[in-house]
Amino acid sequence: MSEKRFTPGRVTWRELMTLDSQRAKAFYGELFGWTFVPFDLGPDGGNYEGIKLGEKLIGGIWEIRKGESPTSIFMSYVSVKDVDAAAKRAQENGGQVAHGPKDIPNMGRFAVLMDSDNAVIIAYQDLNGDPEPAMPKAGEFCWETLSTNDVERAKAFYSKVFGWQARSFQGGMSVFGVDDTPEGAVADIEKAQNMPPQWFTYVVVDRIETARDKAAKLGAQVLVPLVEVPNIGRIAMIVDPTGAPLGLFDHGGKA
Repeated sequence: MSEKRFTPGRVTWRELMTLDSQRAKAFYGELFGWTFVPFDLGPDGGNYEGIKLGEKLIGGIWEIRKGESPTSIFMSYVSVKDVDAAAKRAQENGGQVAHGPKDIPNMGRFAVLMDSDNAVIIAYQDLNGDPEPAMPKAGEFCWETLSTNDVERAKAFYSKVFGWQARSFQGGMSVFGVDDTPEGAVADIEKAQNMPPQWFTYVVVDRIETARDKAAKLGAQVLVPLVEVPNIGRIAMIVDPTGAPLGLFDHGGKA
């Protein structure tokens, strides 16, 4: 048996909490070629399924029960050494624990955290260890971005909770990461957008225009048609037919 490997501070799992799992599965199956497999998370697990790309398990999808959430949303899981300690650090540094800490039978332990501005992220320890880091391929999750009204406060919070260091990046953004491995970015919200602070996750696509237009034909709303990030790639933002925001990323428009 291989030794379990843990990578504290890395984003290791993404989960779609959706108001309509059947509609979401039809949309993402067509857009990215995702398939879905049942997960048994015990009596409290609800209607949970794993997301697969080919034979690779890349995330989960959970149909929200009535009253649990007003909207569909992607959630990002960050690996931690001790979930309870991370939850305590969040509370000590101006955040809240929205749910947990709690065990997932035969899988791990998690806590849903809210940062100083109520953006939601999950602290997680997997009983089976973390997946081996690899360059994401088309159809796989690749990146997170935090939109916030207070960048400096966000930097301080996530430094304390996850041990992330922040460094300056182009365009007025900062990049979060552990050592030299970036895990996400943080950027100011323009108050005119009337957007609450929140985390966004991104999926790699072969070409932004093709994926964006296909998403629109399948019922998505296009929030941001195209943004060029010099020397990095290109992004677009959509909202899926169930209301969940998602970013698309390509490496510069090459097919």
